[in-house]
Amino acid sequence: MNRNFAYHHILSVCFVLTVFVTGFLFVMPMDADEERRPFQTADKNHDGTVTKAEFEQFLATSKKTQTTILRRFDTSEKIPFVWVDVDRDGSLSPAEFLDFLNAVATPPLRDSDDRTAFGHIDVNNDGYITSEEIMMYKKPETGNQITKTHETRATFSYKGPSQMVTNKSGTKIYVAQHDGNEIAVISTETNTVTQTFPLESGPNGLTLSPDEKILYVTSGGYRGKLAALDSESGKVLNTISTGHTPMTPKVTPDGGKLFLCNRFDGNVAEYELPEMKLIQYIKVVREPCDSLLTPDGKKLLVLNFLPKDPNCVPENPETEILVAAQISVIDTAIGTVKNIRLPKGTCNLCSVCLSSDGRYAYMTHIISHFTNSTDKLDAGQMNVNAVSLFDMDAIDNDKGGYVNTVLLDDPELGAANPWGIAASSDGKKIFVAISGTNELIVLDAEALHRQLESDPDHPSANLNFTTQIKNRVPLKGKGAREVVTIGKTVYVGLYFNDLVVKYDTGAEKESIKVIDTGPGLQMALSQERIGEIAWNDATLCYQQWQSCASCHPDARTTGMNWDLLHDGAGNPKNTKSMVHSYDTPPTMWLGDRFSVRQCTRTGFQYIMFTKPQSEPCECIDIFVQLIQPLQSPYLVNGQLSEKAKRGKKLFEDKEIGCANCHSGPFFTNRKMYDVGTRVLPYEKKGKFDTPTLIEVWRTAPYLHDGRYVNMKDVFKIGKHGNQNGHLEKMTEEQMDDLAEYVLSL
Repeated sequence: MNRNFAYHHILSVCFVLTVFVTGFLFVMPMDADEERRPFQTADKNHDGTVTKAEFEQFLATSKKTQTTILRRFDTSEKIPFVWVDVDRDGSLSPAEFLDFLNAVATPPLRDSDDRTAFGHIDVNNDGYITSEEIMMYKKPETGNQITKTHETRATFSYKGPSQMVTNKSGTKIYVAQHDGNEIAVISTETNTVTQTFPLESGPNGLTLSPDEKILYVTSGGYRGKLAALDSESGKVLNTISTGHTPMTPKVTPDGGKLFLCNRFDGNVAEYELPEMKLIQYIKVVREPCDSLLTPDGKKLLVLNFLPKDPNCVPENPETEILVAAQISVIDTAIGTVKNIRLPKGTCNLCSVCLSSDGRYAYMTHIISHFTNSTDKLDAGQMNVNAVSLFDMDAIDNDKGGYVNTVLLDDPELGAANPWGIAASSDGKKIFVAISGTNELIVLDAEALHRQLESDPDHPSANLNFTTQIKNRVPLKGKGAREVVTIGKTVYVGLYFNDLVVKYDTGAEKESIKVIDTGPGLQMALSQERIGEIAWNDATLCYQQWQSCASCHPDARTTGMNWDLLHDGAGNPKNTKSMVHSYDTPPTMWLGDRFSVRQCTRTGFQYIMFTKPQSEPCECIDIFVQLIQPLQSPYLVNGQLSEKAKRGKKLFEDKEIGCANCHSGPFFTNRKMYDVGTRVLPYEKKGKFDTPTLIEVWRTAPYLHDGRYVNMKDVFKIGKHGNQNGHLEKMTEEQMDDLAEYVLSL
């Protein structure tokens, strides 16, 4: 049979089959021949790539394709070829071309497992579909979001050591295995796991009672739990429901109270022990993630992971705004809160510890230089990595006890993503786990305080400040997170390798040993897991200043504006979450990246300043594709509240018009609109991509320039939606209802 005839025949059959099986059509309105084989149509000389000239000819000659493009972009502009040519090799591969088509199609050309209809059947990705591939094609089962190119999550059993706590004698370490839904008990004498306590869901934190008879464990997400376990047998003595993602329980020295952080409820819960009876919820700033009690139990210092600040004042856009995370200091006797702001740009507050004498609190975080140009990384131009110090004896003064902030980086080598922190019992050392570079930094605490007393000015801008008083110890593994100390020995949990590293600083020759809490370094990894590791890996970055997680922790957002240069300078935009970005192309506020795939590769090239590598990029694509949104804390027992139900009716009201743009399963029609938010003189374009509203409760501040912290302000002050609807008819109560619904998605 003639190859061309067979090819066209098979492709025609394939197209009909795809429509029948997946229910998705190539809605790019082309002629019949183009609809079946758009890449081959554009590839005029059939050499397997599309040149710039061929691409421009394709746009010019395909009238209906051009109509679709003009619906998304300004009619006065052309699609720059460099937007589509991800690898900048001067021509388009089939994948690059399909990414482009997918970005301008409405709805996207993706079936239920997020691959293009053509690409899913073309198993070997050679640009052709054979009869064998048609016979092999089978629609994925409902809920299976994994393609045939990699293993399912269920195939792999990870442990994920995260939080750790030791007993007073130093003979045991209790390890929260977040991914393994268990507590592992390590004997420090044998350096092995001697017991495991199974749990119903992944543990987020743990602590011992003062008499060490009870191990308190927080676990779960939306339906979080606090459990009391017998510390010897692991028997569950009591379990109660808590808030959304309970973390870091702390027990007062007298054993009478327990405090925990409900991360996504934004509060601290106080319980009476031993009954575990709720006393009150104490509101803090945003995403409380770690805490410490003073030795007398009178103060609870809480880290708020992210800032909660607007990034722009529309009435005066040149106004400098202080965007920074805060700590909350709670008086445990009366429940009052004092919030203390850290230096400008502080975000990703991870961990806090006390000095051995209880005088100082040390906490890890990033400082984002979000007002700087993003044209280079040298000298930490975008992100630096730090430890801030607080004097707990002065916590009630005007400065809130803030002493200073010091950088962990070196002038030409970053220490990206500092995580766990612990102080030695003799007060001489501070140990910091550097998650992004897979290191343990050992700081000379005494020398640090001497330097701060003699040179207190601007250490947070001095990359040489800690160079002579620290030691960087490389760790064999990925994902250094929690740190605990027993005497002169340090233990570091390596989240991605199911390992706890033992570092003995008191030995004649400092040594490192590895304790397996799971399969260890020999464990098999799915492509999704490899992608998650790469997302958090700063060794893939020039000079190791940052990882993807520096600006997108948990693949979400830090809430800061950045002036990325792909669309010119002087027009910063708010960092977007990656949730459902794979389902709602194109990406970026201006829609000028046609896919997550393109974002990943250009991100490495222009944000990490390294050449994109095939495996990490491909695995990051899969990791981002498989991100699952969390349930909203605004839900009641997993359902819309009565207030949100009223808001839903308003949202769907045709006159109010929210659903005109925020439609479909992802609450976006993927079109560009001018909603009247352009205020900066260098903002050349007023049309912005309609974002998904899924998990919007987690992504404040809102709109392209991050001008509103509260959703209601988007409607009330910003009057967002009046361009395509009539919000002015809504009452104050109705705006509250509408905001409640949107925040419940």
